[in-house]
Amino acid sequence: MTSKINADIKSLKFIFDRNKPYILPAIIILISIILFLQFVIPQFKILLTARSEAKQASLKLQTLKENLNVITNIDEKSLDAQLRILNLALPLSKDFSGILNSIYLASQKTGVNLGSFSLQIGDLSDPKKKDDFPTITLAVPINANAAAVSSFVETISKTVPLSEVILIKIRDINSTIKLSFYYKPLGFTSYKEDAHINPLTQKGLSLINKLSGFENVSPFQKAPAASSSGF
Repeated sequence: MTSKINADIKSLKFIFDRNKPYILPAIIILISIILFLQFVIPQFKILLTARSEAKQASLKLQTLKENLNVITNIDEKSLDAQLRILNLALPLSKDFSGILNSIYLASQKTGVNLGSFSLQIGDLSDPKKKDDFPTITLAVPINANAAAVSSFVETISKTVPLSEVILIKIRDINSTIKLSFYYKPLGFTSYKEDAHINPLTQKGLSLINKLSGFENVSPFQKAPAASSSGF
């Protein structure tokens, strides 16, 4: 038993003596790998994170500079006028007064006589589709012939708030026009401070200029009480 142990010790000593020049380098390499895994790689990750954050901050700063340039070059008076036109064309709420005044103005310009009509308030819930505009629908009886009805429709299509003719019934001199008036309440916004502020496009400016030519019903001009019922 003792001889076997001695043989094993001699074998280990032989192996150690034979590989002695490689032991120290192997230990150094192993320690280097451990240090690399524990310190170098985490620091490298921190460096990459810092570079990514610096890049994002630089992009945000560039966006803020561009937004500041857009805001600086905006004519406030012109912007207020444009906003007023858009708000008249597409109110933020149900503009009952504007609707009645538009109908009254169109009837006065075309010389038609209005019968009694009522506003259909409709469902207070949101539209089925996100991009849909809620509407107020009403049927307007008109005591006029086909030519006068056509003139009335053309006139009211160029008044604000914006409307759409969805039905026309002509019977001798008693006709009915069904109209839908649009409005668009402000919803929740997901605006962020680093979001781009885009100036109005040429298409948008052209649309506003076109709307500015529509009939603008004065808020002081009131429709007569006899022109509607059920309101």
